[in-house]
Amino acid sequence: MNKLITKIACAGIALVFVLGAFTGCKSGKTGSGKTVALPSFTSVKDPDGSLAQKGKAGDMEYTILDKNSYGTHEKKRGYYIDQIEQLDSPYFIVITAGSKAEDGDEINIVDLGMQGSKLVIIVEEKVNTGNKTADSGTPCCVLETDHDHLPEEILIVSTSGEEFKSIIG
Repeated sequence: MNKLITKIACAGIALVFVLGAFTGCKSGKTGSGKTVALPSFTSVKDPDGSLAQKGKAGDMEYTILDKNSYGTHEKKRGYYIDQIEQLDSPYFIVITAGSKAEDGDEINIVDLGMQGSKLVIIVEEKVNTGNKTADSGTPCCVLETDHDHLPEEILIVSTSGEEFKSIIG
């Protein structure tokens, strides 16, 4: 009798895990072929679904910068944090799509918010299917944060579920 109860309990637990994998989570593939669930977090989007260019996520004030307003950036895929060497200067979270071979490729911040004390940034990549050139640069997007409230943890994920890793440090 105890073996039957144990088997039923194990089957029930397995069913919960299987059902959990099919509900409530969007997922995508990373460059390594692994599926990653998009995180749940407290979004700063307005009720109409729009993302303000300036605002607050938790205690952190942010500004999404125009892609042309930030200088040079890495050609690797991932993100890094930059700061001007001045007292109380803001931080810049630079997210790059990596070197691309087509004009018009883009990466944009489409959502952000907090998951506890972790900053979550969702980016969308758009690929232009024309205008091939030898070196069109590196698509990037930049989130400026205030000096005093940069979160210790940052998670950056594409809408397809690919996690962006730190490329410096």
